[in-house]
Amino acid sequence: MKLFIGIVLCMILGGGIAINELRSTSKSVDFMEWNGPWRVNPTMDLKNNKQRALIALVGLFALRESEVLYYTATVDSNGDKLSSEHNYKLVGSVPEARYWSYTIYGTDDFLIPNPDKTYGFNSSTIAYEPIDSLNPEMSHLKAGTYELYISKNRQEKNWLPSGDNDQLSITLRMYNPAPEVYKNLTSIPLPEIIRI
Repeated sequence: MKLFIGIVLCMILGGGIAINELRSTSKSVDFMEWNGPWRVNPTMDLKNNKQRALIALVGLFALRESEVLYYTATVDSNGDKLSSEHNYKLVGSVPEARYWSYTIYGTDDFLIPNPDKTYGFNSSTIAYEPIDSLNPEMSHLKAGTYELYISKNRQEKNWLPSGDNDQLSITLRMYNPAPEVYKNLTSIPLPEIIRI
């Protein structure tokens, strides 16, 4: 019986160490490509043990890259860690994809509980910025521009509650992206994440 308990404890300890190691190195994995604060895995190689383990840890039920691209940010546009200690504004425009969404996750890589049950926005739920039709040359906004707010405190629109998390991550899912997106993973325009 002691041997069985010892084996179980070793498995739990070993699994915990492996998960911690994977989480701590996931920001610098060599198969990811960067586009500003966003990183993307251009090809899901399930024969690569490190990729498979990372997908199992943070990308449960992930689809193949031919169906969807997952851009994830754990830092803001200045390279500082995303944390609920700060407020952020994500400024972007409609991505070149059939459907897209943003979802926010906490330190444990799960959705952040909140009373409004707001965990993300997508192409049909986000509120777009108004365009000044009387003075279009004066407006810095173009059709399909939006601002998303990440904060502990309620915001007027497009608010993703950040709860109380030391580390946040935001995932942009682009379903059926345009061919140009695949060709320019590191240079397509993606939203800035600005600490406010």
